[in-house]
Amino acid sequence: MIALWCVIGLIAATVSVSALGAAFSVIGLAALFSGAAFAVSAMAASLELAKFVLAAYLHQRWNQVNLIFKSYLVSAIIILSAITSLGIFGFLSDAYQSASAALDAEAVKYESLKKQQSLNLSEISRMNKAIDEIPANRISKRIALRKEIEPAILALTKQTEQLEQAVTQSNLRTLELKKKVGPLIYIAKAFKLDIDTVVKYLILLLVSVFDPLAICLVIATSSALESRRQGVNTTPNTATPTSSPPPPPGEDDEIIQMRFVENKDLKAG
Repeated sequence: MIALWCVIGLIAATVSVSALGAAFSVIGLAALFSGAAFAVSAMAASLELAKFVLAAYLHQRWNQVNLIFKSYLVSAIIILSAITSLGIFGFLSDAYQSASAALDAEAVKYESLKKQQSLNLSEISRMNKAIDEIPANRISKRIALRKEIEPAILALTKQTEQLEQAVTQSNLRTLELKKKVGPLIYIAKAFKLDIDTVVKYLILLLVSVFDPLAICLVIATSSALESRRQGVNTTPNTATPTSSPPPPPGEDDEIIQMRFVENKDLKAG
């Protein structure tokens, strides 16, 4: 008989893995079909429940179910498992894409800031060059031109300083975002692969284990509970039976004894 602690562990593992897998699948399918998120969530939740119930039912009634019905239920469980895996894949992909998209958006913002900063510096350099091109003997014209373009140079310089601060903030924001995908970046560098390829194979690995494991845990828990139930019902009774006194001699025994005595007296006479 399976130990009680093992049965409790199986129940806890089954509930946790099945519940998390179902939740991830429902959220992932709702994200894939965002136009009808509530309806898809309700449908996916009911199908998840049906899948685990069918797995436990087939395990207990495998020999009693006819072949056609059994084949349909097995195929239904396989298809539902594939749908669940698709939902989990969508959930994990969406989680990665959220961080990746934010990182890409920050990179685009950083490039735009750097480009604007470069344009401002080029414009300031062009204005200063225009002043320097005025001959030295035309000091009044140089002074007048400098007074004319000095406000523009100051404005561009101030804007460039602000852009520099924005670039610094963008770099800090990029570092914060890289923390979310930092391990993935490290794995990609370690195996010399693209980060998207690493994420794809990692998600496929998780998906290939998650839902089949949940179904196997449901079957194992059902088997363990059945084993415990049969073990309790077949436990022998070890109590010592109480001895009862022999029954008193009946009327037939008394008649036999009287006849035996009479025959003995006749032989003696």
